[in-house]
Amino acid sequence: MSTDATPAPVASEVEIGPPIGLNSVSPDEVVRLAAVAAPPEEGNVVERALLAEASFRGFTARPAAVETYRPPTPDRPWSETRLTLEGVDWEIARGDPRAMVEHLVHPSRSTQLRAISETARLTLGAYRPLGVAYRREGHEWQMAGLIPIRGWTSPGRKTGGRPFDYHPVWDLTLRICHWGWVASIVILTVTGYLLAQPQWIPAGYVDPPTGYFIGYTRLVHYVTAVILCLVLIVRAYGLTVSRIPYDRWKALLPFRSRRDMANMGRVLRGYLFIKPHETPVYFGHNPLQQLTYTSVYAILLLQVLTGFALWSLYDPGQWFLGLFGWVNEVIGTQQTRLLHYMVMWGLLIFIPAHVYLSVRADSVERMGAISSMVSGGRWVRRGAVFEDWPDPQGGNLPAGSELTGSGPDQEPTA
Repeated sequence: MSTDATPAPVASEVEIGPPIGLNSVSPDEVVRLAAVAAPPEEGNVVERALLAEASFRGFTARPAAVETYRPPTPDRPWSETRLTLEGVDWEIARGDPRAMVEHLVHPSRSTQLRAISETARLTLGAYRPLGVAYRREGHEWQMAGLIPIRGWTSPGRKTGGRPFDYHPVWDLTLRICHWGWVASIVILTVTGYLLAQPQWIPAGYVDPPTGYFIGYTRLVHYVTAVILCLVLIVRAYGLTVSRIPYDRWKALLPFRSRRDMANMGRVLRGYLFIKPHETPVYFGHNPLQQLTYTSVYAILLLQVLTGFALWSLYDPGQWFLGLFGWVNEVIGTQQTRLLHYMVMWGLLIFIPAHVYLSVRADSVERMGAISSMVSGGRWVRRGAVFEDWPDPQGGNLPAGSELTGSGPDQEPTA
């Protein structure tokens, strides 16, 4: 595991995998300890990625005062940072996990074996695990856990010759779900409107021998509704396991901070072209989008609930459909149908607004909002500043951006 601290000759891309906690330490705490123990002159891509991961998990970029920092050496392949965190004196070590459990920490046999086995497993997956250990107030060293880091180099991509860099923002699962919703909502809207207003159907499709048109329409409506439910389930899974921070549950929740609450009004004014130069720019979802999309998920779930409740009227004895019959009993069948229709019209109001704002973002901000939902990434002008790109110095810089600099305590390569 390299500890070379010379500047990297080529651009690097870095991925932080799911952290592993040991000795009852949570994965979030492992990331926090690794982030606060960064060297004073951090500037390489791995340190930025660690600080961005800590920020995404709810920790500030620099919550501790570093007193001393000892870089790793060939004889001691881990760094040691002494700092004060929340009024407590800490020492945090980062480096080769196997060397740490054999020469620094001296944990229990089970912890040592798990650390070594996890290191071997992660190495097989092209990760270079970063071991994290700590001790407080001069007590014994404890192994906190491991952080999988996977990096790769792109020798053909020079950082000085291009004004733009490409960054992933939406994973494949989200993009498939997005276009699946588009197709499902269009089909459900057309078939649902025909079921509600059959007078628009030409008489030739109602009279024999083609008089089963309404039945086929209802069948298409039901099948598409089931597909919509499956897409929602896949999206929930993607929000849980996605490696891209802008695709996870936390990035979808509105009002995560007072700053975001204040920025929501500024974003709304920008959409209305009121002081657009003051509009805060986000790489992922801005606060207004977070509120809107969370609301859309909620009304989609309401649409599914009322839809299955109406479906249960045709076969109340069926075990699955019978689970939704209580909705009709609580609010009444006609009210359930009315609510179902109102949600449809609400979605029809949202869709043109969504398309307009996407086109506006492409025209005004020029960030490829529409194309990103096809390709999964955006071309961003080098040096751009975003509200949700945390910077280790307290500003805004991209996590995983193409930057050159000295290696971390462990420089990952693959």
